[in-house]
Amino acid sequence: MKRILVSLFIGMSLLTLTGCWDTKDIQDIQYISAVGIDYRNGQYDIYVQVTSFAGVAKQESLEPKPTPVWVAKGSGKTINAALNDIYKRSNQYVYWAHVQLIIFSENLLKHGLDQVNDPILRFQQIRETTWLYGTDDSLEDILIVNSLFGSSVQTSIFNPEDIYKLRSYVAPIRIQSFYTQNYESGMTVKLPKISLLPEVWKKQGGSKNTVKLTGSYLIKNNQLKAKIANKHLSGLRWLTKSTIRSPVAVKINEDTSVEMSLIRPKFDIKPIFMNDKVAFDISIKVNGVVRDMEGNIPLPILKDKVEHVLAKEIRSTYTFALEKGTDIYNLEETVYRKDVKKWKAIFGNDFTLAEDSIRNINVDVTIEQTGDYKYEFLN
Repeated sequence: MKRILVSLFIGMSLLTLTGCWDTKDIQDIQYISAVGIDYRNGQYDIYVQVTSFAGVAKQESLEPKPTPVWVAKGSGKTINAALNDIYKRSNQYVYWAHVQLIIFSENLLKHGLDQVNDPILRFQQIRETTWLYGTDDSLEDILIVNSLFGSSVQTSIFNPEDIYKLRSYVAPIRIQSFYTQNYESGMTVKLPKISLLPEVWKKQGGSKNTVKLTGSYLIKNNQLKAKIANKHLSGLRWLTKSTIRSPVAVKINEDTSVEMSLIRPKFDIKPIFMNDKVAFDISIKVNGVVRDMEGNIPLPILKDKVEHVLAKEIRSTYTFALEKGTDIYNLEETVYRKDVKKWKAIFGNDFTLAEDSIRNINVDVTIEQTGDYKYEFLN
């Protein structure tokens, strides 16, 4: 009798256990890994990148096989209408929580982001850690690019921090930071610009395109203010808090040059109020490492040359951005933070800069390593 009761109890307990009847295999779900948003002819076009994971667990070979990548498109008068158009065309469950990046087209940036922000921020499956980019290339072509070893989610735009640690130029930005800065008074957001570069990597019998960082879009109050290429952004990295390491070439004379890596610059921007105007004094401290030196150069001369190059780059980038009508160093935000009362009283919504608004640039470079066991020209 006892055995019967025990068996009955176990049987009743098993009935209360949850099962896996409603689970889905990974091959039955469309995992969206990247999204591109465009605006053309009065409607929004949304491109989604779907990566196939079918057979991932079945691979026993040491040689990785290319992961199939599919790109779908949905269109509509609003963002939600375009998303619903994708659902209408899909033949499987669509899962958005693995979206790692969103790319805005230049057409969308010119149109403005007012009608885009709200749907993105309300969509609970889109994480705040998602990377944001802008581009003037085809969204479809960018989303279909694979890495050298066949995975779309191993390209540099999915893992921008790895590249930024090696060469800090334009800082990558996540959704959280983008929208925090976008709604701050006096802030100009720097949105990384990516481009499709054809046939960068070659192998026997073919070549492969790649996607690279080529500049920055400057956005203020949801409106595109300027597009600036990398070659004009050399000064921005020295006034960016997240800069880790960045190279600089220093020409000593016609026959001698030095390649250096400068590490984690520390800077301070001080506003100087003069009646109804404001000027700025910028001071920077940075450590450097010599990577390549042609000839023997006295350390004081090298230090002076590097400081001169940095000051020139900072002013050159500022002047170029000013001609585009934008505040690339967020000098207005500095005034707002330092003295909000003066900012309201003097400028309000009419903050303007001039070429001489940056009064002084003081750079202090400490050369920590020369890369040589014996450096005879320290003094």
